Amino acid sequence: MLQNFISKQLFIIAILLFLLSGITGLLIRFNFAFPFQIGRYNHLVQGHSHVAFLGWGYLATIGAIIHFFVPSNKLNNTYKITLIIILIVVTLMLISFPTSGYKTFSIILLAVFGITSYVLSFRILKDMTIIGTSSKLIQYGIYYYLLSSLATWFLVYVIISQGKTDLYYNTIYFYLHFLYNGFFVFALFGLLFKIFESQNINISEKYKKLFFIYLNSACIPAYFLSVLWSNVSSFFYVIGFISSILQLISLLFLLKIISNVHSKLNWNFISKLLLIFVIVAYSLKIGSQILSSFPYFIEKSILLKTFFIIGYLHLFTLAFMSVFLFLILAQLKKISFSTVLSRVGIVLFLIGVLFTEVILFLQGFLYLCGFQPIEKYNFFLFIFSFVIVLGILGVFSTLFLHTKKA
Repeated sequence: MLQNFISKQLFIIAILLFLLSGITGLLIRFNFAFPFQIGRYNHLVQGHSHVAFLGWGYLATIGAIIHFFVPSNKLNNTYKITLIIILIVVTLMLISFPTSGYKTFSIILLAVFGITSYVLSFRILKDMTIIGTSSKLIQYGIYYYLLSSLATWFLVYVIISQGKTDLYYNTIYFYLHFLYNGFFVFALFGLLFKIFESQNINISEKYKKLFFIYLNSACIPAYFLSVLWSNVSSFFYVIGFISSILQLISLLFLLKIISNVHSKLNWNFISKLLLIFVIVAYSLKIGSQILSSFPYFIEKSILLKTFFIIGYLHLFTLAFMSVFLFLILAQLKKISFSTVLSRVGIVLFLIGVLFTEVILFLQGFLYLCGFQPIEKYNFFLFIFSFVIVLGILGVFSTLFLHTKKA
């Protein structure tokens, strides 16, 4: 019963939470396109982002980690209890954040989530066997998750003692950096390498190790890129630039790995397309971080944060993380692209993500260059956000259909 919960029900709920988060995001876009009062904007954004990361991203990733890296004979009630608590807490966030924002109830939910995730993280680290690069990526991904979570506790002190100062925002960026570039990047690539291993696809151990070494050496100093918006010395720019170059080197080894295995993959067209989409999105993310180490681009990004920073966040969460998770779940046979509905769903999702990214960045560049902006910008974003939600709904339907080979 425990294995059935982890292998099936957990992923159904994770994608359902992604769908609900997407609907919340759609309401936000609708409010911009057709202004009317649907609640406080900040509260809706907080609910949308927390459920997307902690409900969809975290749960789907942790579920896949448990599937691949925790032996079945070590699964016990600790896993079920912690996962159920997390599910309940994240579901309640759908109510608490849109209605009240960062108030007592939401803070309590975040605290419960944090403590429960610690128990789950340490349990996984204890039960998993660390052999090879894939398991090291998972191990360090969990380490970085634990590191990122420290910011959530420190943030309470900052709010009480200083309010919304530079330290407040840099603490949030600390959390986001080690969650994004630490936990999700390390864990998702660790899962990808494990999938290759499980399918007897041989890849260079040397390239995997070098990818891990450069990625890991860049992770901590890359946080400096997140604080360059505040008044810092040139030393921070130098460290940030060096870290972005280390990330670029790790990307080159990753591209070498993918080019070597692509012809060996016994995957259907959709799965291969998702892999290409993920790698392109990740490459653009690395390119964005290199640009962000230069003062000119930092200054313009801050001035046009509605486009560039939001575009970067969606580049990571939708184009990279979410597409990556769909690919992983397809290889786990939790979702299938064997039906017309599922194929249409995933294509709609990719189209929606692609065009929202193009519109966000294009509008930013039009303002930057002094050209006429897109006239119906918010309307177009709403339309393609609607396409994304339709796509998620199509993928969600595959969880209730007979799955075939991904």
